[in-house]
Amino acid sequence: MARARNSVSPLLTLVALVVAIAALHLAKEILLPLALAILISFLLTPLANRIERLGLGRVFSVISVVGVTFLVLGVLGYIVTGQLIELGVQLPSHRERLIAKVQQIKPESRVLEGITKTLEDVESAMKQDRPGGDRTDQGQTKATGDEPQPDDAESKDPDKPASPPPSPVDELRAHGVQVGGETSWLGDLERYFRSSTVQKEQDAAASDAGPPPVAPVPVEIVGTPASPLRQVLNWLGPLASPLATAGVAVVLVIFIMLKREDQRNRLLLLFGSTHLHATTEALTDITERVSRYLRMQFLINAGYGLAVGLGMYLIGVPNAVMWGVLSFSLRFLPYIGPWLSAIMPLFISIATSEGWTQPILVVVWFTILELIVNNVAEPLLYGRSTGVSGVGVIVAAVFWTWVWGPIGLVLAMPLTVCVVVMARYIPGLRFLTVLLGDEPAMSDQERVYQRLLAGDVLEARKLLLERLKVSSLAEVYDQVLLPALTFAEGDRHAGLLHEEQEDAIEETARDLVEDLGEAAEAKHREALEADPEEAIAVAAGERATNLRVLCIPLRDEADETSALMLKQLLDAEGIAVEMPAAEALTGELVDWIVSLKIDVAVISVLPPLPTRSSRLLCRRLRERYAELPILVGFWTEEPPEEVGRQLCAGDGEVIGTLAAMVERIQVLATHPRIAEKVG
Repeated sequence: MARARNSVSPLLTLVALVVAIAALHLAKEILLPLALAILISFLLTPLANRIERLGLGRVFSVISVVGVTFLVLGVLGYIVTGQLIELGVQLPSHRERLIAKVQQIKPESRVLEGITKTLEDVESAMKQDRPGGDRTDQGQTKATGDEPQPDDAESKDPDKPASPPPSPVDELRAHGVQVGGETSWLGDLERYFRSSTVQKEQDAAASDAGPPPVAPVPVEIVGTPASPLRQVLNWLGPLASPLATAGVAVVLVIFIMLKREDQRNRLLLLFGSTHLHATTEALTDITERVSRYLRMQFLINAGYGLAVGLGMYLIGVPNAVMWGVLSFSLRFLPYIGPWLSAIMPLFISIATSEGWTQPILVVVWFTILELIVNNVAEPLLYGRSTGVSGVGVIVAAVFWTWVWGPIGLVLAMPLTVCVVVMARYIPGLRFLTVLLGDEPAMSDQERVYQRLLAGDVLEARKLLLERLKVSSLAEVYDQVLLPALTFAEGDRHAGLLHEEQEDAIEETARDLVEDLGEAAEAKHREALEADPEEAIAVAAGERATNLRVLCIPLRDEADETSALMLKQLLDAEGIAVEMPAAEALTGELVDWIVSLKIDVAVISVLPPLPTRSSRLLCRRLRERYAELPILVGFWTEEPPEEVGRQLCAGDGEVIGTLAAMVERIQVLATHPRIAEKVG
């Protein structure tokens, strides 16, 4: 049952996430104003609290802060809209100048001319394809008065009516008969014959061809002019949704700020009284992180927008106020905002300026501002991290833009901070903290062990040497390398490592210890060269310390490696150390105490716990040498008392770190009995 329950849990988490994402998308019209209102209340609540502390009341403080804030936003929006309209009217007049500058960049290129000509050809073809054709082209022949004359081919066209046959009067004239004038009876007869013949031919042609074609008449459809109310509705249509969202957000901001304690208590009750402690910590963490982030981002963006507006005014770019306001607004967009705020005024400066000086100054000004903001202002003002990694910010920006559109991009960072902080306190969502959070995915000791498993000695050495730059050699051993070897010992005892991996890890660990020892010695020499007085004091201390220590590896090569680390640290302190092999027998170790004149015996043990062999060795040493100090190094942070009893059964002292072991041996060196013997 437990296994089935564990296998179902990830599936339920996945289903819950899918349902939550679908709900976020479908309920966008409701959740978007609510999210805006909550984040704006985070930003405005500190100011309202300060006004309320002056004794002006909560209602007045909230209404005044919210009213002034949205009034300022409305005025800035009105100014930007007016300047945008002005820019749209003036921009076409700079078309030729912009084309000329593009040609200056690449004068031999005809791409721009080709594009322009192609667009003109397309426009001409569209005009010719319209029904009725082009009226100007239709009337061109009449306007010129040059009517084409038919040629021989056209005169033989069968579709054209034939010439009328000769009349009797024409035949008389053809035979040389003189016919009287137009007023004679023969003239009347001629006209009669001609008119009757032509009329008959026209009637016959009309009966064969049907009714005469009617010339097309152009028709233009003219709509009824819209009423003033309809015109206003058409103008407000695209603005209806943003205005409605803003209006709902304003109302929600007011009510959230007026009843913030009540809303907080209801949210705590929603998670249950049994989780009151965790919920309180989560809400406090979210409030501090989001409030600080929004306040600092507002200050940074406001200063950035002011600097942009002032710079554009001094450089001479038109509509400087608009560029300042847009830069302030666009910097709320992660990553793409600063680029957009710089590209638009740069394009306008190219289009409106005579030369290239102004665009170059714009690029230089934005570069200086970005360097100052990214390297000075943001680290100074943001202080503690928001808890979201760089990759997490990009993923969040894409996700919230997909869910809620452009407004989601603005809200991406604050919302992601809330999600990451809440995921720390909800076990089922802990993976979101791992994926999106800025905490290291693995600790240094885990990274070193993973690199040892992968056979990547170079990266393991690089990590340890980087840590050595900011820590002592004992700290590097205690906090990184010994825990990594403990992981290896645990996997080895569990049968998870094959023989080749065991040999490679043991050999690599010894090489790393030698490299770290040499690096620490070089670091120590550099420090002494920088401070000669310290060098003299260290040399005197080394000459005065003649203690002899026997460092015994208990079981295997892993214990031998840890003993080698301790030997390095003691050698650096001027303490003589003897270290037998791990295969040495207990009897041999007992005899070494006398032959080598040992003052302190140290047993090096790397977890997991070897109870029997360590107790046996401690008892043999204590039976033979009652006054000999016996120290057991069980290399964990804080070994419990029960572990000490299991390791030495009261015959020795258990110590958990190499640094503490070195300090303890130095203290023993000052013991009167040992000091007298050493002296």
